[in-house]
Amino acid sequence: MFNRQHKVEFSIRKSTFILECALAIAVTVAGGCSSDGKPVKSTSTVSNPVSIKVDGINRPDVRDNVYGYLSSLPQISKDKVRLYGKEITDKITLAVHSYGYYHPKIDIDYPKRDEPSRQLVAKVDLGKPLFIRNFQIEILGEGAFYQSFKRIVEKSGIGPYTLLDHGKYEKLKTDLKENAISLGFFDSKLISSRILVYQEQNAADIVLIYDTGKRYKFGKLITDEKTEWLLKPSRSLINFKEGDAFSSATLGNFSTSLSQTNYYRSVDVQPIVEDRKDGYVPVKLGLERQAKNQYRVGIGYSTDEGIRGLLGWDKPLISSHGHSFSSFIRASQKKKTAQAIYKIPHKNPNLDYFFIKLAQTRIDLNDTLSDISHASFHYVANLVGKWRRDYYVASEYEDYTQSDEKGHSFNTMLGTMISMRTTTGGLDPRAGYSIVWDNKFATKAVSDLTFWKSELTFKGVLSPSENTRFLYKLYQGANLGFDAGKVPPSMRYFAGGDQNLRGFGYKSQSTRNAKDELTGSRYMSAATAEFEFPIGMQNARGAVFLDSAIVTNNYKNDRHLLFGPGVGFRYITPYGIAKLDVACGIDNHRDKRGLRLHLQFGPEF
Repeated sequence: MFNRQHKVEFSIRKSTFILECALAIAVTVAGGCSSDGKPVKSTSTVSNPVSIKVDGINRPDVRDNVYGYLSSLPQISKDKVRLYGKEITDKITLAVHSYGYYHPKIDIDYPKRDEPSRQLVAKVDLGKPLFIRNFQIEILGEGAFYQSFKRIVEKSGIGPYTLLDHGKYEKLKTDLKENAISLGFFDSKLISSRILVYQEQNAADIVLIYDTGKRYKFGKLITDEKTEWLLKPSRSLINFKEGDAFSSATLGNFSTSLSQTNYYRSVDVQPIVEDRKDGYVPVKLGLERQAKNQYRVGIGYSTDEGIRGLLGWDKPLISSHGHSFSSFIRASQKKKTAQAIYKIPHKNPNLDYFFIKLAQTRIDLNDTLSDISHASFHYVANLVGKWRRDYYVASEYEDYTQSDEKGHSFNTMLGTMISMRTTTGGLDPRAGYSIVWDNKFATKAVSDLTFWKSELTFKGVLSPSENTRFLYKLYQGANLGFDAGKVPPSMRYFAGGDQNLRGFGYKSQSTRNAKDELTGSRYMSAATAEFEFPIGMQNARGAVFLDSAIVTNNYKNDRHLLFGPGVGFRYITPYGIAKLDVACGIDNHRDKRGLRLHLQFGPEF
């Protein structure tokens, strides 16, 4: 079944062996022994219950399986433990058979009646494991021509002269079945599955013949009347047509795309396998509309802005054309913003659309007092290639006081922002990067000023090992053109804060006037390097980092570096990464130092 979580569930018959092992391991604690080989206290009402310890097995997987089998035994009292000797031996023998050990030697040391110990010790010599002598596997049907089946066999770890492992063999059969179903081979079946064991020769032969049958094609898309209406704005997202080869990945991508529109509260896409006929399988789609009005209320805190509140109102689906509306008011002591966006789909509601943005912002920070009115029209195109392209026309009026400078400015700008983002690992990515390049152009023909503002941000993450991360960030911003030195404060550059220069206050660093007040700068360069490492606490890492930045009006005459070395703590939650940093702000030019605490919460990118 394909649902809003983009999962596909197919009913696949598991082998009795795997089910028995899974259940046995799951109830290990109830059996009085733990999977790490250490006996645990019994909670049974049996008088003088014994615990069982297994020695001599160095392979953790084999040892865990043995304890799993033993956990199915009832609690045994010390007085009757010798009556269970054969059953204990049989359980251990069956458990090690699963991993190809058919010649174990098992000695049991029973607890002595005249001693207080209640521990039974089973000493196991696994002996030589069985090797696979011959491995014959055949894929019949249309699937014989698909490389995915071949890759599954190659990755199974099963082949001539490898150790016999029943678990790997069962997993191979399961993987073949799951791959067949995901590709639409709904009539696939095992023709032959045999393991021939020759104990005296310490060898085994495996024969596996799997018939995929024919691959089914997509049939009709079945919807009810309500879903048919709700699907209208999203029809461009349908990524298959009747007659295309069936693929669960295709349906999964379709389900994901529908969910990303935010039009729907639930998305249910599933093939009706039981109705397959003449090589076609129909697909059923069910949609539930989002609430007509959605409201958001929030309160938060950041060291950049302090306490801040949020009030939002959204209309996810206004019409059958897919128009939507979102708005919010966000307020803190330093910054207050009201914003509204009206979105109009073009070719694709997720990747190709228009939107209109209106915003009003008031900034009261350090030496800046500014009121900004903003209106813009955007076209976002991301249907072709990996780059997201945002073309826009924006008009802004800003009334400001920057230290002892007062003024106002009206500018209409043509802009383009291109971006690309790729990560692996969700909210805590192991690898990935993002690039954003934003350019705005204004001319006195339609504006008060002529300038070009360009900003480039590149950040990424690498994982040298399983539990370590290396993060990096590079930023370059510049105001160019005839009136670049006259742009209003919102377009000038200030460094400091959580995002670019820890150790300094939020936007507290820039070019200064004779009164040592901030004026804002024409250029800014910034870089961050951070290494995160395990600290012995689950879902947590420590961090060491170095931030650096230059904010200047002239790189030739004024290019002193600001530094922010520090240490931090990271805690990974299902909703994002909580970050606590302590950094030392170093300004050698002004001979100033200072420690500062920074708190952040959110995704890595």
